[in-house]
Amino acid sequence: MQSIDKVKATGLARFTSLVYLYTGLGIAFWMICAQAIAKNTALSMALFQGMANHRIISMILMIGVPIAFISLCGRFATRSYFLTFLSYVGFLFTLSFIGVPIFYIYSAKSIIQTLTVTSAIFIVSAFIGFVTKKDLTKWSRTLMIGLISVIAVEAINLLIFKSTPLMMLVSGVIVILFLFYIAFDSQNIKRIYQNNATSESLGAIALLASVNLVLDFINLFLSIIQIFGNNN
Repeated sequence: MQSIDKVKATGLARFTSLVYLYTGLGIAFWMICAQAIAKNTALSMALFQGMANHRIISMILMIGVPIAFISLCGRFATRSYFLTFLSYVGFLFTLSFIGVPIFYIYSAKSIIQTLTVTSAIFIVSAFIGFVTKKDLTKWSRTLMIGLISVIAVEAINLLIFKSTPLMMLVSGVIVILFLFYIAFDSQNIKRIYQNNATSESLGAIALLASVNLVLDFINLFLSIIQIFGNNN
């Protein structure tokens, strides 16, 4: 019995390490892509002009296309690591367009400082979520309602009110919301492993499991830099 438990613990540890490795690499790839696009002035200006002239369409594309790639990740996860990986890279690349403006709006020092602070907060929240004995699945509905509400308020503010104080308030709420999401998604790694422990596609499933953690980090980072960043 002890031997079975030890094997399960070792398997979970390896799976968890793989998920966090993919998460770290995914965040790094997202930042590199966003910076590369930002350095291409012609592409960046075309992107900003398109966002300014077609706000609703731009929002739909920037949210919808990455979600489509996430859906493909889920579809391929039990079939093909290669296709899951390609979908994962597509998700990160299309999501990187959201990060392009930070390289124009904020100083390099602010970006590095915010990355450091976000990483520290992420690690603490992830650790708490992973080791806690409390079942965080009860948070699922509340977190989803909070996320939908925040997205709705942010969209309304962007399209109608264009209020900076409201934007700052929403950013503060997002920081709190994603602190809980990080803990929730970290604990969820255990459930994902338990449901797929005998699967031959654990590598692809680890990629899929890291998607939510990448999104958690990016949302936390963008909100923190909006509040505390040194605006150029």
